[in-house]
Amino acid sequence: MFKSSYLQYLPLVLSLVVLQRMYTPLQMWRQVQIVTRWSPFWHTNTCIAGNCKAAASRCVTDGMCIQTIGCVNTCMLDNLHNEEKVAACAYLCEMTYGYENEPFTNMMGCMLDSGCLQQYPQDGPCIGSNEDGIKTATKMEDIEGDWWVLRGVNCGEDPYPGGYDWYPCQHERFIQEKNGQWINNVTYCGGSNDVCLTDIIVTIANVSMTHPGVVHHDYTDAPLDPQSEDWRLVSWPHEDYALMLWCGKLPVLNYAGGIVISRKRNDKEMPEHVLKDFKEVLAKNGLDWDKMCPSDNDHCPV
Repeated sequence: MFKSSYLQYLPLVLSLVVLQRMYTPLQMWRQVQIVTRWSPFWHTNTCIAGNCKAAASRCVTDGMCIQTIGCVNTCMLDNLHNEEKVAACAYLCEMTYGYENEPFTNMMGCMLDSGCLQQYPQDGPCIGSNEDGIKTATKMEDIEGDWWVLRGVNCGEDPYPGGYDWYPCQHERFIQEKNGQWINNVTYCGGSNDVCLTDIIVTIANVSMTHPGVVHHDYTDAPLDPQSEDWRLVSWPHEDYALMLWCGKLPVLNYAGGIVISRKRNDKEMPEHVLKDFKEVLAKNGLDWDKMCPSDNDHCPV
């Protein structure tokens, strides 16, 4: 175990090691700029030194944990002047390098409990409420099975900078386990515009129909726990096509968006009356169909 005096500067030491191997000259200059700031650099470092020594020492001896921390740090450097983009970038680091990595999860847990992590800027307004859910969907069996995401609201531009709804190959599978618990087996890849920049990512949420048309998600494998989302079915004009507006919450981030889901992989067969209904419902909620980001899932694995 590292001595306390070393642990105080652990994140800085890790950053310098990664700098020598991975960083561009611009990133190195931005690292220097970050080191001169109290928040978040020195706030986080001093907090870890005072509260998370054991978790930090375990992380520094684990290759995947170090890689995840380095990835998150790169997100900060690449988005130094676009702070609203850091959270989405860090999320992909956590769901790839850091996924179910115990030293990283323990490190994040300690940092959360100790107040070492600061709140990210809100990623998009949460639109509507549970009362907006359609009344014809009352139980999970109503939406059981496989759905593809064809179009999204959170596309990576203000006021939705994260781009969560434009991840390629987004697939939802609502199924009931043997113990009776309903889950959503979610798969997607990091990227946008049908181009994957990561391998396929899998995440699991326990789901329930808490109100008519409202599917509540509690993620079982979130690196930052708890992570919960409410997906509100606001339009379902055809059995193969539905529109959901969703709102999510992490301990350090509030985020939101909306998705068109379908039993089909693309929208080539979408009936005109379905499109008309979606446009009308979106307009009532202050959203524009033409500003949503489209996805074609023909190339995606199931």
